[in-house]
Amino acid sequence: MKELASIPNHNFAVDIILRSFYNEQNWSEVISFSELHPSRNSNHLSSKAESKLFAQNGFEDAKPKINSHQIWDSENLLSNWYQEENRLWFRYPKGWVFWDMPNEFSLIKTHESLLNLAMNILLQPLGIRQQFELKGARPFGKHAGLAYSGGVDSTAAAILLPQDTILSYHHRTFPSELNHELAERLFDMWEQEHGRSILRVPSNHELIRTSVGMPTGFSTDFAAGVHLVLLSDALDLGTIAFGTPIDNTWLLKGAKFRDFSESTYWVRWKKYFSQAGLHLEFPINHISEAGAMKICKKNGYMDYINSCLRGDGVNGCGKCWKCFNKNGPLGRKIQFDSHEIQTFLSKSPMPTAQHALWAIQVQKLEQRVPHLASQLRNPLTWWEGYYPPGLDLIGQRWRAEIETNTKKFLQPMISSAQLEEIDIYPQYSRSAP
Repeated sequence: MKELASIPNHNFAVDIILRSFYNEQNWSEVISFSELHPSRNSNHLSSKAESKLFAQNGFEDAKPKINSHQIWDSENLLSNWYQEENRLWFRYPKGWVFWDMPNEFSLIKTHESLLNLAMNILLQPLGIRQQFELKGARPFGKHAGLAYSGGVDSTAAAILLPQDTILSYHHRTFPSELNHELAERLFDMWEQEHGRSILRVPSNHELIRTSVGMPTGFSTDFAAGVHLVLLSDALDLGTIAFGTPIDNTWLLKGAKFRDFSESTYWVRWKKYFSQAGLHLEFPINHISEAGAMKICKKNGYMDYINSCLRGDGVNGCGKCWKCFNKNGPLGRKIQFDSHEIQTFLSKSPMPTAQHALWAIQVQKLEQRVPHLASQLRNPLTWWEGYYPPGLDLIGQRWRAEIETNTKKFLQPMISSAQLEEIDIYPQYSRSAP
């Protein structure tokens, strides 16, 4: 472990540690360590460990009962979708994934543009993109849906959006370290105190990218809401929103300002969603993770929210990067010297860098990170305000209400330049394409 910080010995140390975990059949540690130290070999061992973990927990390679003989059709991609009772199946090149849909769903009544969009979202790690060749445009629906994770950012988005927004949660169906109990506790509060039910859609689609040696997870940023795409006709959706903050919109990798409204990412995906009769919305694009925490706290939600995915149903683990960035600033106990937190703090560039710097100041940990002293000279309280130009990114239908709700809880940044001048790692951004 000590050699991980050594540049010449880093890869060698990673390989030894991974193989040790693997030989001990400690599958969860293999997966977690691989996420911290990605490499060709770690991805390979992580994929094998996931297969072992699934088998150990009684996981079987799920296949449809009636259509299990069907093979991947690379010519007519739309033919790879099947429905058996309430379960929607998708045949991808190396296997099957499914969604357990509500009774309202019908595959034959689902517009092909929605299936095209879902495939574009799901198959990118496999290098497959479906072209939109529509026989007829899908009309925009009347309602809005939010891909709701139960975390701070998506809860802030739910607070700012209209009350009739459908909140829908992707529920991972296979054994893993992810703990749904923390989210379920919040969902109970939504239902008991606010009378809003959370639509839960069980699925195992996060397995798709393991077929190319990647760890379990979402194929793209939008895969967290792919169930809403598939349900858009059943729910009459015309808008799908994601709780994506400044850290992932106006900041590139959380460390350098960019004009997100002109970014290839935004322009391309907004077009893809529009072709499927859906407005793509980022209702907290103008708010940082710190601002989202402030909104949740002012609305009394923070006692029910814990962004840690490894907690015990009430508390976070205290050891992970999410605990450092989200739980620490709230005064919740963290283990600052944990391996994961120290690993991320020592990285250059550091993940979610601007927010992490704010979190260090809030927790008064500046003396513990002398290598970041130059970035911590000035107060970062402005990070808790909202970025006014970001409101222009929001569609006209929702903008006024989101702006009004934002102003109830946050002040604007004193100057937009505070965000627009961020370039924490210029030595990397100069060489970036």
